[in-house]
Amino acid sequence: MGSTRLHRGVAAVRSRWRDLERDWQSVAVGATTVAAIAVFELQIPW
Repeated sequence: MGSTRLHRGVAAVRSRWRDLERDWQSVAVGATTVAAIAVFELQIPW
């Protein structure tokens, strides 16, 4: 019983950690894109 609860807790923590990693990767990609646009003075045709 206690073991099952522990496994669920560990699975929840791992899932949340993966979500956070994905979020930070998205932020890094966005920051890199904005930096490249600023450095190279690229024009974005909206």
